[in-house]
Amino acid sequence: MSDEGKLLPEIARDAVECRLLDRVIKPIEPEGILSQRAGVFVTIRTRAGRLRGCRGTIQPQFANVIQETRNLALSSAFQDPRFEPIRADELVELSYEVSVLHEPEPAESLADFDASRFGIIVTTPTGKRALMLPNVEGLETVEKQYSATCQKGGIDPAEEVRLERFQVDKFGA
Repeated sequence: MSDEGKLLPEIARDAVECRLLDRVIKPIEPEGILSQRAGVFVTIRTRAGRLRGCRGTIQPQFANVIQETRNLALSSAFQDPRFEPIRADELVELSYEVSVLHEPEPAESLADFDASRFGIIVTTPTGKRALMLPNVEGLETVEKQYSATCQKGGIDPAEEVRLERFQVDKFGA
C-alpha cells in the first residue's frame, strides 16, 4: 500500500475522538488505495504499550478502506469485550495502528507460515474461525501463533482445520 495508508491511524484517531468529544468527523475523499475495499484491523494501545482494543474484519464490510477504518476504530474503542470502553481522559495516551489485509490464500500446513510475515486464519468444518495478525509480540514462532489463534477461536489445536495465510500493510504505532 502506498503512502496514502499513512493517513489511516489519524483517520482511526479522529473517529474515536469525534465520538467522545462530540465533534464532526473530518471528511476525506477516498482516492487511490483508500478507495479500495479490504479487510482491516484497528489496534489501540496506551503509550506504555498496553492493549486497549483491537477489532477487525477478514473481508471488507464497508465501501472503502477509510470507512472500514473508521468503523473498526469505533468498534475497537467501545465494543471490544475484553476491555472497558475508552474514556475521553485517555485520548492523549493512545496510539493507533491500522493493518490492511491482503487477500487470504490457502495454506497446506504450518510449514507454509512465517509468524513475522504471515497472519493466520484457522477454520473448522463446523464453522469456528479465528484470525491472528502477523508479527504479534510473544507469538514469534508459527507454533505459538497457531496455538494462540486456536485458543482465541475456541478451537482444539489437534482438530482438523483449514488454514489460510495473509500479509498486511501496517500503519502507525
